[in-house]
Amino acid sequence: MWWSAFLVLLAASFGAGASNSAQDVVRTFSSENGAGSGRFNHLVVDKNTGQIYVGAVNQLYQLTQDLDLVQSEVTGPHYDSTDCAADMFCPKDAVKRLTNNHNKVLVIDYAHNMTLVICGSLYQGSCTVRSPQNISVVVRTSSNPKPVAANNGEASTVAFIAPGPPDPITNTIQQVMYVGATFTGNSTYRNVPSIASRSLDLDPDNLFKIAIPADDDDMTRPGTSMSVTQTSYIINYVYGFSSEGFSYFLTTQRKTVNYTSPYISKLVRICHDDPNYYSYTEIPITCNSNSGKQYNLVQAGFVGKPGSDLAKDLGIGVMDDVLFAVFAESVNNSNHSNSSSALCVYSLHSIRQNFMKTTEACFLGKGNKGLAFAHGGIRPCVKTNDPINEDFCGSKENHPLGGKQPIKSKSVLNLDVRATAVAATSTGDYTVVFIGTETGHLKKVVVETSSIAIEYGDVKVDEGAIVNADLHLDQKAMHLYVMTERRVSKVKVQECKLYKTCWDCLNRKDPYCGWCSLENKCSLRSDCQDAAKDPLSWISYKSGRCTTITSVTPNQLQRTTARTLDLAIENLPKLPGQFLCAFTIGDKTLTTEAVKKTNGVGCITPRTDFLPSIPAGQHNITAKLSVRSTNGPDFVTTRFMFFDCNTYSSCTQCVSSDFPCDWCVDGDRCTHNTALNCRNDILVTGISQVGPSYRSGPQFCSSIIGTSSGSREILVADNSKKAVR
Repeated sequence: MWWSAFLVLLAASFGAGASNSAQDVVRTFSSENGAGSGRFNHLVVDKNTGQIYVGAVNQLYQLTQDLDLVQSEVTGPHYDSTDCAADMFCPKDAVKRLTNNHNKVLVIDYAHNMTLVICGSLYQGSCTVRSPQNISVVVRTSSNPKPVAANNGEASTVAFIAPGPPDPITNTIQQVMYVGATFTGNSTYRNVPSIASRSLDLDPDNLFKIAIPADDDDMTRPGTSMSVTQTSYIINYVYGFSSEGFSYFLTTQRKTVNYTSPYISKLVRICHDDPNYYSYTEIPITCNSNSGKQYNLVQAGFVGKPGSDLAKDLGIGVMDDVLFAVFAESVNNSNHSNSSSALCVYSLHSIRQNFMKTTEACFLGKGNKGLAFAHGGIRPCVKTNDPINEDFCGSKENHPLGGKQPIKSKSVLNLDVRATAVAATSTGDYTVVFIGTETGHLKKVVVETSSIAIEYGDVKVDEGAIVNADLHLDQKAMHLYVMTERRVSKVKVQECKLYKTCWDCLNRKDPYCGWCSLENKCSLRSDCQDAAKDPLSWISYKSGRCTTITSVTPNQLQRTTARTLDLAIENLPKLPGQFLCAFTIGDKTLTTEAVKKTNGVGCITPRTDFLPSIPAGQHNITAKLSVRSTNGPDFVTTRFMFFDCNTYSSCTQCVSSDFPCDWCVDGDRCTHNTALNCRNDILVTGISQVGPSYRSGPQFCSSIIGTSSGSREILVADNSKKAVR
């Protein structure tokens, strides 16, 4: 029935955005492939070599770009106690137990001889430096190990390398490791700031120390760290990044120190050129739907560059930074989220403006400075004469700062599943965002503006497993490394070649893919030879207009004649060489030269003696009429009919046909050319002829309707003649 066919079509249309997971996931590596079986914690990709490093529970892996195992290194379990120091010194009453080593930090230090910085949960979250060529080789350790990361497998730690304040001795800019770590409990040997800048100095005596330590003789010089004094106030660090002279951390924490206060998300900022964290400022960051739904818990973040369309909408350039973040809705104001989430987009330009306004207000003496959970508590702001601009790095009069006015954004995409990871890139004019979910899927999204995004693909990567926040593109940005608890997958960002027609290609709304008109294929723009020469040579999904033959004049032709056809073509690309028309009937193709016209091409039909005959009992043959370049494939196609009026033997058949055929009464023949074949004859014109006619249609055909006797039956004896009246 018609409705069942409709349901099939409807289902097909809804499934158009889904990707074929088997084809998208090209390689995998699982913990069973290696020497250990620990849960994966972190993944990084070397931007120079493409090598991949995975930090896991009790294990470290080195992989090739294709996820082949190069080397693995056991990092645990070991005997340890939270009552012991980072250098493994333990008091007599400490009880050491065999303890798993969770990887808490895994970053590549490109500034100091290209090394791997690795911190585990053992030994108070201390760190080592390993060789990226051979991960079993420890190239540097601190002469006095320091607690750096969280010493708990579940507590958060976020670390990244960025510029820090100038070295106090050499006055040169140094690369430091910014670390945000959740408080995990008091211990004699655990004094870990919530956020700190750590030295990566080659000198073992300085390695992993606070980059600029506090001045014990001057309390106004706290150095490059910020500590929580309200130990019951838990801050969860989600993501960290550096942009235009500042380092940032995304966090979730209670709105106030009151244990009943709801959880919110905040953005913390520190100036690179700040030896005392005077610039430490945190501001709420919100992501709400158009209907007012509040997604209050940030789950993951990514800073990248926008495509030109999004950049224009945000009022920034394509080289400016944009923060892409996924948020979830809190359950009962807790730090636990439900299964609904959203994607929000923020330009760093607007974020900088927001921080500047918060700073400016306090330095005008408005509002309060300080944080309830930090040393000094909340106090009134002090008015100063400091000139405040976007690059202002704070001063001792007003620090730290806690802004009240949030950084706001409306969600561009709402999901009915919790998002756990996000990464972004650009392709041409478009901004592509990849979102990992708690169900092991990777969603592909094109962000057109700050308020419009389209989900165009969903890849089943590791069904039922939570996608880790560490999403990374490979060197060529053609694959994405997606990590779950037990598996790393290499996923294609596009599969344009699967789509065989222009409409299929564009309807997928894949920003990577466009229709390469002259080569008749769905491809990347870089794989379309003439894309740079003519915008119509590579048609993107957003144009939505395939190269199409909109009309052929005449639209059908008598087989025994030849004439020039005018093909009106929409979105015809430019071509430096010659166009051809190709007429394909069965396995035979005949080509004729085509002449470019204003709105298409003109070409003559093939010689009539080259055309195949019309089969007996039929009246026409159908050709595939294509336009192509001299050396290329067909880039636009339609159907064209060759008919033959001579194949009709009766007037009724002739004038009732779909072709412009007329009947010559005296000549008793069907013809397409009455001027030549029916001169001075009585005509019955066909119903498919254009223009007025006094005798048109089968009702004007001669026929016997009865005899003078009224009988409709005339009987004639065999071998005799009879007059009929």
